[in-house]
Amino acid sequence: MKILFTNPTPMIKYGMQKGFQKLGWETDRVEVPQQNVDGFKAKIEEFKPDYIFTEGGVETKKFILPVLEKYQIPHIYWAVEDPIAHQTLAMQWAQKSVLVLTPDIEMVDSYRRRGHKAICIPFATDPDYYYRYPKDEHFASLDAVHVGNNYNVFPERRKAYEYIIKPFIDKKKKIEVYGSDWDNPRHAFKLPPEYNKGYLSHEMSVIAYSSARISLGVHSITNSRTMQSMRTFEVLGCGGFFLTQHTRAIEYMFKNHVHLVWSKSYEETVELMDYYLDNEPEREKIALNGQRFVYENHSYEKRAREIVEALKGV
Repeated sequence: MKILFTNPTPMIKYGMQKGFQKLGWETDRVEVPQQNVDGFKAKIEEFKPDYIFTEGGVETKKFILPVLEKYQIPHIYWAVEDPIAHQTLAMQWAQKSVLVLTPDIEMVDSYRRRGHKAICIPFATDPDYYYRYPKDEHFASLDAVHVGNNYNVFPERRKAYEYIIKPFIDKKKKIEVYGSDWDNPRHAFKLPPEYNKGYLSHEMSVIAYSSARISLGVHSITNSRTMQSMRTFEVLGCGGFFLTQHTRAIEYMFKNHVHLVWSKSYEETVELMDYYLDNEPEREKIALNGQRFVYENHSYEKRAREIVEALKGV
């Protein structure tokens, strides 16, 4: 079977695409220069896919939806905007798809009530890309690293900046923060400029996770059993020690002090920071447990297998 992915994002080219390849599927991607109606048509004519797979949908609607009408190739939609855009963007895509995948298990019934076939497919990891890379001297010198953008629209995430990132700054730990909008004066969280290191490529982020003593995690969605930042799976896949904001999904899918550690407050973060920075064997034990756990339970090969099984009923 052949599947064509319409977006070359890291979660596709380092994730879901690899999962399908491991099941023996032939895969291809629509790269950025081809992301227009003519480019998409040309890729379809060349590759002749059995299925088309779209993740997200804000920027891709304009060149995918018109082409789907013409070719009538079964379309799979991964609604990574759930639950935020569930009632709007996601439902528009669901109407054009034979199968909807949502990382938020609470959304599955909503799709099904509207007559759409849907299953829960959370983010995951791929052991052939997310593994422990050789230590980088710079990142290995850090007490902590955080990779992610400074979003101002999610209240719980904004709070988490104050009790996940700020304790490391206040206690004068060696920490670096990567991503966009950390210097935005309109945003609630003010990161001191000396900690703002700007853009970090995805290819470098896996080296940072593999090397830093602690990787810090925050999440935009906190009340779902499954929806969380994709960085959870990326950090754990890289054998990184993950100190993360507590969310319902983190507690539902992982064990505290076994696969990772979570914090609910500033004081708890300080306690965890002090303890684990002084206990490398404990950090290493938890990091390797977490890596083993996601390899066994949350690989993209496993996710792809679940999708293929669901397609049998389409």
